[in-house]
Amino acid sequence: MVVPHEVPLGPRVFVNRTPDFERMTEFWRRRSGVARVGVCSGLPGVGKTAFVRRCVQQARDEGAFPGGDLHVDFGPVDGERLSVSDALASCLTSLGVAKDVLPASLAGRANQLRSLTAELPVLLVLEDVTDPAQVVPFLPNSQASAVLVTSSGRLGELIMDGAEPIPLEPLGGADGAHLLRELAGARVAAEPDAVAELVRQCAGLPVALKVVAARLVARPGLSVAALAQQIAEDDRGFSAFSARGEEKLAAVFSTAYDALDADAAKLYRLLGLLPGADVAPDTAAAVLDRSAAAVAALVDTLDDAGLVNIGSTGRLSLHRMVRRHAAHLARLTDPPETHEAAKRRLVEHLLVKAAFADLAALGPGRYRCTPGDLTQARRSPFTGADARRTALDWLDAERANLLAAQRVAADEGWHDESWQLAEALTALYVTRRYLVDWTVSSELGAASARQAGNAAAEARLRSFVSRAWSDLGRLDRAEEELITKALPIAEELPDVRLRGSVWEMVGRLRDVTAPGEAAEAYQRAIALFTSQEDERGVAFVTLFLGGSQRRNGDWARAEETLRAALPLIRAVPDTRMEGRCLVELGKALHGAGRPEDARREFTQAVEVLQRSGDQFYEAQAHEALLAIAEAEGDESAGRNALARMVEIHVRLKSPRAEELTERLARYSKG
Repeated sequence: MVVPHEVPLGPRVFVNRTPDFERMTEFWRRRSGVARVGVCSGLPGVGKTAFVRRCVQQARDEGAFPGGDLHVDFGPVDGERLSVSDALASCLTSLGVAKDVLPASLAGRANQLRSLTAELPVLLVLEDVTDPAQVVPFLPNSQASAVLVTSSGRLGELIMDGAEPIPLEPLGGADGAHLLRELAGARVAAEPDAVAELVRQCAGLPVALKVVAARLVARPGLSVAALAQQIAEDDRGFSAFSARGEEKLAAVFSTAYDALDADAAKLYRLLGLLPGADVAPDTAAAVLDRSAAAVAALVDTLDDAGLVNIGSTGRLSLHRMVRRHAAHLARLTDPPETHEAAKRRLVEHLLVKAAFADLAALGPGRYRCTPGDLTQARRSPFTGADARRTALDWLDAERANLLAAQRVAADEGWHDESWQLAEALTALYVTRRYLVDWTVSSELGAASARQAGNAAAEARLRSFVSRAWSDLGRLDRAEEELITKALPIAEELPDVRLRGSVWEMVGRLRDVTAPGEAAEAYQRAIALFTSQEDERGVAFVTLFLGGSQRRNGDWARAEETLRAALPLIRAVPDTRMEGRCLVELGKALHGAGRPEDARREFTQAVEVLQRSGDQFYEAQAHEALLAIAEAEGDESAGRNALARMVEIHVRLKSPRAEELTERLARYSKG
């Protein structure tokens, strides 16, 4: 597995903070028997993120954390923050935990993260934390791992529990002047009084000093005194930017903004209005309705002005204070119809790309309510042998922005776009297990579908999200969404495939809540899919029905059903589901007292699942083979099956890996 290094690189130029770095050196060395936790606090713009990222670079250079570093940004996106549960899921996935073994509950995910970080030293960086409760689930058990937190508050409860406070203050006059010299060159040394005034106007905040330094670099003939005077005379500051009362930081940003040409200025204003934490270059081009090359040149202009941050992957972001300034100017400068048009282009761009990603990730045979003409006459950006992974990775990278765009669509009354985004996003949620995001998006999408008068889309979203609620342990909410809301809607509609899909979900929920009633729901779904010649739906639901019959002890009927499912699945084709069907068939035969027949099906399942790479289900087949071997006293076969199970569960970072490893050790000794 590739060691994760998720924390972005720090700024190219970074000076000062020597005492703080000395404190961090001691922090890295500290071994007190408990996990190290550091809380870096300070004003917005004081440089917390830059400081922490420089600290991470230092730790990387020293090889302090062989397990890598993980990054979680709790910063709000349109008022919503990343859920702790979904943040834990991201960390576990980055550490190599397969989605098939990912715990559904927050507690289970926190426990698994603690187990993994106890084995291999890992650094976790949690940015923009507002509550100690966001940090606690990430605390490792091992003193070899560490957590660094950034927060505008001091998070006193964490400090009281032993966290190291790392407060950052604004730069003083000498340190601020030092930073200006590093950024703008030695010529600023000739005007010490003007430099001191400029540092005061910037309130000692690096985010503002970066902007004024960029202005000096861009205008070699501009004196420091003249720039300080321009800022002092600017009357466009507004109280939201007051750091210590008299400083008007908006004037600092306005001075840089005034030097932009019209197109760069417009891009700057629009970036301030866009939802989401950052934006990809192609999205910026779509919003501005200009070519990618033209927007790249404008981004370079904003970068030269110090107004935009460009990440290592090319994504663009504005510091929170700069973003507020840009949004303020947009509201003052541009008419509402300009804002609406930009948001519309944003939503349409992300929706079309998300629809293509959904198709690449889950295939064209999946039941969807989204009209096919959304992607017609357009070229998919996800092609080739790696299309599925590329599509899912894009959805993952844009996850916060896509949900934010869905909110924009709903708020603006673009309800078709809102529910269509929700439907496309389920491809990500069901695959990578962002269960909380799934519930939020589906609720918003279902409400939009109702507003748009699309009952089928509402029923589809409410029925499918029952899987997320069930996995979260909220069976009451799963029942409400599926049985109380979705099913009555679907039963009134002429869309037969939709009804089949909803009854399939009823069967899967009943497998958990009322196993004796699941078969009837599955049989209804099969009949509905059959009437529509939906071979994929018939094949998969037949497998689910056979599995339900097997779990209820109806061995003969389960065998009959699963043998009927096999050729249907092979005709789809889907090797993963074929392997699952063979495992279920083997279990039914074993339950019926036919171990030799069961062994044959399990062995075939292993071969199929090894070809498809679905190791989680392969491990199930080996576990079944182990049970047969132990019942027959075949020590060699049992050891081989158990050894392969250990190999798979270790690779998947499964919570069972330790238990199985210990079992293999005892097995070998015996």
